[in-house]
Amino acid sequence: MAQLPIRPITTKQRLMGCVVLFKPAGTEKLIKFGPCESVEITPNITQVPSYTNEFGDRRLIGNFTTEKSGTIGLNGLSMWTELLYQALFMANKKYRTQAAVTSQTISITDVAVGDIVRIPAIRATAVTVSDAGAAVYVENTHFTYHAKTGLVEIVALPADAEADATVTYSAPAITEADKLLDLSVMETSGIRGELHIVGVIAAGQVGKETEVVLHDVEFIPSGAISVGDAANLNTATLTGSMYSTSASGYGYMRGLEAV
Repeated sequence: MAQLPIRPITTKQRLMGCVVLFKPAGTEKLIKFGPCESVEITPNITQVPSYTNEFGDRRLIGNFTTEKSGTIGLNGLSMWTELLYQALFMANKKYRTQAAVTSQTISITDVAVGDIVRIPAIRATAVTVSDAGAAVYVENTHFTYHAKTGLVEIVALPADAEADATVTYSAPAITEADKLLDLSVMETSGIRGELHIVGVIAAGQVGKETEVVLHDVEFIPSGAISVGDAANLNTATLTGSMYSTSASGYGYMRGLEAV
């Protein structure tokens, strides 16, 4: 005789990670979003209730769905790619460019220790500091130059320094092939495209792998954007609006193996 009225189900649990891929609108290639702590879809369903008083009191007899929408969250993204920067700063992808320049100058009026100027060129070379007299400014003694940012700092003055100083520099041509991002902050309403969420279950773990494809998603940043934090791993979170398409609706969920 059975000890229980029905046999308990002790299987069908799932512990699944995923790979997140994005195909920007108007393109054909899928781009990896990279490591992501979690992915969550939140349906937003609006229903209108229908009641009757034919029982002598007011009773609910049905709900009619009038709106179906949803949002998707990519939480804890930690691979800082061009795609993530575009999404966080809501920008179209552009690269910095410049024509080569030779022997350009910047004036530092009333030069003093601690003065900082930025060279208005990318990867400037042959950077020197001088004045109208005979003073000799020596790099790393009287001034420092940081090539990536173009920052020049006066750290000491020669004994015979004049009141003003001049920074002279040259710079090479920079093209899009150098791939130096140049994003305009919040110039778009987000990045839009097709999202693929491919389930991955580690060997020995429970569950069956599935795939979700959302045909039209627009991502914007969610919460604060880390722009400087050396104490914690820099991560980002995106939230996306799901849009229905005329041909295929919102998208689909498919099993990659029998459930």
